[in-house]
Amino acid sequence: MHCLAVLRSMTVLVLVGLASVAAPESPASAEPGLTSVLTAVRGQGIGHLSLSPTARSPDFWAQGEVSIHGGLPSTSYIFQRAIDHTPGDGVCDIAPAPPDGWITLVTLTTSPAGAGAAHFVRHTSSAATPGGTRFDVVGRLMTTDGTQLLQSRCMTVRVK
Repeated sequence: MHCLAVLRSMTVLVLVGLASVAAPESPASAEPGLTSVLTAVRGQGIGHLSLSPTARSPDFWAQGEVSIHGGLPSTSYIFQRAIDHTPGDGVCDIAPAPPDGWITLVTLTTSPAGAGAAHFVRHTSSAATPGGTRFDVVGRLMTTDGTQLLQSRCMTVRVK
């Protein structure tokens, strides 16, 4: 009787092993977020930009976070983005005006130590950006007087 129980256990283990070889699970994978350091072009500080396109049918939605450290203390900054419809070349050719040129997405005020962060959401209709569309985007964080300017690298986004 004991031998029969051991034999059944071994059979179950072999069948489970064969099932996992025959039908391996593929790990779930989401498109990674787009991130960039914000480098000072004028003024002081360093920042970070994180973008996350989301699949919210039928339109295009993206969420993002922008932050600064070592900026001017107790100062208002605006975060803007510009897009380029020639994706993947690593160069963001910036249009002179919206909707592709610089658009303000969020305002943040730094702490007395010069740090700050803000969250933003961007929505565009599906007619303007159908699924599968790719475009380049660049972001900048600047004071309203333009004396302080931090800019991201050019990043390629794919609409889900």
